[in-house]
Amino acid sequence: MSGTDALYKQHPQAVFTELDGEIALFQSSSCEYLVLNESGSAIWNALAAQPSVAQLCEILLRDFDVSPEQCHSDVKAWLAIALEKQVVIALDS
Repeated sequence: MSGTDALYKQHPQAVFTELDGEIALFQSSSCEYLVLNESGSAIWNALAAQPSVAQLCEILLRDFDVSPEQCHSDVKAWLAIALEKQVVIALDS
């Protein structure tokens, strides 16, 4: 995983749509199909602004009942999986 100062964005080969408030993703190069829950969908939508982990947590803390520490841990874990599945790209800041 990239350093703590990394910024993240949606992978350009990840095709997505919203279905009943959740994001469905298809990674065209790996043929991975993912359905994101509400918090995962919030992260995905926030990636349009190429945020850092801290910026993602700022957004999530406004909308979800989670501690800052848990948010940081969960966002880092989500990003690690998203990077592995090639639906997110880490940008060095």
